[in-house]
Amino acid sequence: MKYLACLAFFLYAWHLTVGCRTNGENCDANITCCAGHHCKITNPPGGSCERGSLGQPATIRPDSSPAGGGHGHGSPSSMNDESISKSEFDQAFTSNGFEAPPPAHYDAFVSPSVKRLHRITLKREFAMFLANVIHETAGLEYLEEINGATRCAAGDYRGVWDPNPATFHMDKCYCGRGPLQLSHPQNYQDASLAIFKDAATLIDNPERVLTDKQTGWDTAAWYWGEQVGIESGVKEGQFGTSIKAINGKLECPVSGEPAKNPNEAAKRKEYYEKIYKVWGIEGPIDLSGC
Repeated sequence: MKYLACLAFFLYAWHLTVGCRTNGENCDANITCCAGHHCKITNPPGGSCERGSLGQPATIRPDSSPAGGGHGHGSPSSMNDESISKSEFDQAFTSNGFEAPPPAHYDAFVSPSVKRLHRITLKREFAMFLANVIHETAGLEYLEEINGATRCAAGDYRGVWDPNPATFHMDKCYCGRGPLQLSHPQNYQDASLAIFKDAATLIDNPERVLTDKQTGWDTAAWYWGEQVGIESGVKEGQFGTSIKAINGKLECPVSGEPAKNPNEAAKRKEYYEKIYKVWGIEGPIDLSGC
């Protein structure tokens, strides 16, 4: 009997570990994600396991309530990012000589959708993210590119690329908008797919990135998570690498060629250093990578 009891326990434990699915693996109503993961529905009734809550059977769990602009948007009160308080968010701006942003910006910044998209876990990387936001928008004062309409009229901002080239409207302007100045039809399409699960939302209405704060922060978080945070060195704290990922040879030397606007990179670093200090982040600051 003792042997049978041990065997039963072993089989039960085996089911909980081997029988579950881990990060990136398929799941549905009958397949459980392992502890520390949850099943995110991407193709009902199935989806894939993502890191997050304790393992559980698949259920359709919207990212948020409809408030704030639609699919993928978060209710600020439902999941605040505990690592960055409202006062710290404000300090990032005021320490650099800008006014504290209106509360709606912080509400969007800590929403579940933004947290899902940026995939930032360390305060140091939050400082990197906000330093670049401050530089791109002059402290959130300019959420649309100043000469964007002129550039669109001249035929700029029509970039598309593989593997899923965007189809866009020639009479729409896809200039820089939002906290990280999302630009080009391809980025509008790919951000729209990630946030709203369809390309049309931002391709048909690119101005939404400007007019809806939640959408603006969602696009900034998406851009960071997909095109900045994944670069080797960013997670390790190399701030210069984040600059290179955003503006490349415009601000950083590349392949032996000098940067066109090195003073812009220097300004970003200055913003980052001030946030790093006012937040009391431990350890030496690393500005390398640009």
